[in-house]
Amino acid sequence: MRFTNAEQLYLPVVFERVIPGRLHRDGSRYLPLLGLRLADGLQLGVVDRHHRVDLDLVGSTGSAQIIFLLSQVQLQAAGVQRKGLQPESPASQLSLSPTLWGQVQAVPVWEAQHQLSYAAVYLEAHIQIGSGVVGLRTTLTAPDLQASLGTERLHVGDWVQVQHSRIDILAFHSTTQGGPP
Repeated sequence: MRFTNAEQLYLPVVFERVIPGRLHRDGSRYLPLLGLRLADGLQLGVVDRHHRVDLDLVGSTGSAQIIFLLSQVQLQAAGVQRKGLQPESPASQLSLSPTLWGQVQAVPVWEAQHQLSYAAVYLEAHIQIGSGVVGLRTTLTAPDLQASLGTERLHVGDWVQVQHSRIDILAFHSTTQGGPP
């Protein structure tokens, strides 16, 4: 998977665990779930769909390149400037689709199409969430983009809320070598 300027994405984490994928009827396994712990204690669960992470690095501290995909996006309410990830599950469980709050750092891709009754936008953006910068890739479709998104176009400096995402990991760069826990 390619993402525009992916080298600018970083999220400091501890790669804590690998949860093996369930066994499929044909004997193969579904992809494993990677457990990443953020500095604030949030436990984020991501699937390495593209086999980018060396599973032998469990236990390592490092930086993850994370992308939020297929998301609902809107501007934060006027006067709100919140950053971070809010888990959808109790703190003791892995968060698979947290609500993201942050500030747009870059919008390298914005491809808009306007049809008769709706607008469609494919976008890629970099979002500063306080502890790091994550990617956002989604398509927005709405009869009125202003009403749905809160603006006609995302700009650097906008404060956004992102929900209902699938999260992919592009890379994990270890700063300490892990090993079996």
